[in-house]
Formats: sequence, C-alpha cells, structure tokens
Amino acid sequence: MLTACAEDREPTETEQVDEGDNEQVENGQHQEDQVETEVGEEETETDHELDDSSDDEKEKDEEDQPSEEEEKDEAIDEEDVLNPVDIINRAIEAETQFSSYSLEWQHHDVAEDGSVMEAKGFTLIKYMENENGPDYFYREDSGVELEENDASTIYEAQTPEARTLYIEGEDQVTLQTASDEFVPTISIRDLHEFTNQTAPYQLNYRGIFETEGYEAYHIFAETEKGDTEINLWFDTETGIQIRQNEFFAGYNGTVSRLTMFDSDVELTEADFQISYSSQYPVIDER
Repeated sequence: MLTACAEDREPTETEQVDEGDNEQVENGQHQEDQVETEVGEEETETDHELDDSSDDEKEKDEEDQPSEEEEKDEAIDEEDVLNPVDIINRAIEAETQFSSYSLEWQHHDVAEDGSVMEAKGFTLIKYMENENGPDYFYREDSGVELEENDASTIYEAQTPEARTLYIEGEDQVTLQTASDEFVPTISIRDLHEFTNQTAPYQLNYRGIFETEGYEAYHIFAETEKGDTEINLWFDTETGIQIRQNEFFAGYNGTVSRLTMFDSDVELTEADFQISYSSQYPVIDER
C-alpha cells in the first residue's frame, strides 16, 4: 500500500514504455475522436445543406404554384368567357373598336334535308367613323324578299348631309336626315335583341368550334315557345360574329356566313354614294 507521502522517483523502463503506449493510445483515441467529430460535423453540415436545399425547392414550388386568389381569378375569368351573355356583350363592344371596315355576308337557304344551298343573296357594308357628325356607311342587300315575294336589292348610303335610300325596281330615290341610328351593325341582327331584359331568347353556350376559317364560340338561342332557333358563332380573337343559322316554325331556315372582313381598308367619301341614284327623281324627306 502506498503511503500518503511516497518518494519521487524516475519511472522504470517498463513504466516508460507503458506510459508511451498509453500516450499513443490516448493520442490515437483523440485522433479517432477528432475524426469522428469532424465527420459528424460534415454530416451535420450536409444535413443542413440538404434541409436548406429542400426548403429552397419547397419555396420555389410554392412560388410556382398559383395562389388561391389567382386560381379564383382564373376561374372567374373562364366562367365569364363561357357565359353566353358575356360573349355577346363582348361582340357588341368589339364592333365599337373599328373606325372603318368593309365586309360581306352571304346568305343561303337550307333545303328540306338540312343541306345548305347555294348563296341566294349577299350583304355588302362599308363603314367609316366621323368624329364631327353622323358616321358614313354604305349598305347593299341583294336577294331581299319584299312583300311582292320578288327578290330585290336595297341600297343605303349615308354621309353627314343625308341618308340616301333606293330600292331596285322603284322609280325614286329617298333622302332622309343622317343619323347614327341608321348605321348597320357588323352582326346580322342587333345583338341587344339577345341580351336586353325583354329578350325572348334562352341562351346556351355550346363550346368552341372551327367554322368559316375561325375558332368561334357557339351560342344557341331559342324562344320559350320553341318556334325560333338561332345559332350564333363569334370569333374568339376579335369577338365579332362570323356565322348565323336561323330556323323558324314552318320554314327550313337560313344560313349567313361572314365571307370577308377588312378593318384596314382605306375609304373615302366616294365609297358612300349610290352610283346611279341620279337617274331617278328625288324625294327629300329631310
């Protein structure tokens, strides 16, 4: 047993070796512990990097995904586009965007078997906006069936000075006061007939179809009595009407097709005259 105050002495050779081995073991253990610590730190740093990368990817995915408000807005916009009243109102608004244009509609009867017959008539319209008075327009309707059931052609032309009206076969030309209320629409009918509060039509959206070289919205309009059916197509790009099929009780129906529309046409006052109206006496109703 060692006494409390043992003498100081040099370690024997064996003790020195053992002590050196212990130091080596301790140093080796320390190095291993240091390596493990460094590896642990590297693994921790890698884990942090992976966590940061996952967080970044999560944030990016969250940024790429539309918010609930954006999804709601997109849904509302889509509903608006597919609403037949909104499509017609868009067409009405679209017609006001053109300061000038030239167009042609062709009209066809429908045979008993449902086939579309050759064109029986056409409508030509030229239009030019006038900021200082009534607008200019020229309209020519051929193949119009009047009370006598004879196909005829009706000519209308308007300048700020007067509206001129001539019906083929008559021996007079009528002059009336010019007014924007006479200006024809691009569409076959005044489209307000389908959207005002007293409109007799029930409207249904049928989808987007290719017709007359256009991608077009198709709307089906039917009276409550079911005695009139009208199919309308509107260009998805410009909004204007490009086709119309009408079917009435006891009548096979009519198909009207927009065969030409040019909004870049250059027009002058000479385009708004009825060329041979001077051959007939004039009735001035102004």
